[in-house]
Amino acid sequence: MLNRNFLFPSLIILLGAASLFVISQFDKPMFQDASVDAAFFPTVVTIAMMVISSVLVFQHWQKNQRDKKENTQEKEVPLFSKLSVFGVAYLIGYAFLIHLLGYLFASLIAFALYLIYFKVKKPLYYVIAAVFVVSVYYLFGEVFVIALPDGIIL
Repeated sequence: MLNRNFLFPSLIILLGAASLFVISQFDKPMFQDASVDAAFFPTVVTIAMMVISSVLVFQHWQKNQRDKKENTQEKEVPLFSKLSVFGVAYLIGYAFLIHLLGYLFASLIAFALYLIYFKVKKPLYYVIAAVFVVSVYYLFGEVFVIALPDGIIL
């Protein structure tokens, strides 16, 4: 039976393996004086996602083994929930915004919309989100000397 606790992490592991192959094909820039190349961060993120997904698959397998021993049945959950559909739509919209507005403005808007969607009322969370986005922008641009995407509009 298709179970989202097994299916989606397995899919991430397979996509991660394909991504590692694609990332290995990135050109090595000869003009950039950076401490890391263009493949470093995508590789780190992909490997982290694959490790986390492997842990999730292992946990699901352990839970199934424990449930079999105890003869308990877990309630079947739907493959797609409203929250998962929102998450996919959110990520697609965020990627589109990055293309249009660039990383900085798209991330500020996306973080704010995320907090608004979940009805977060504490202003401190909005401030933390803005500081985080600007810090990442500064870290990549000034410390790692890696340009984050500029939008086609701004």
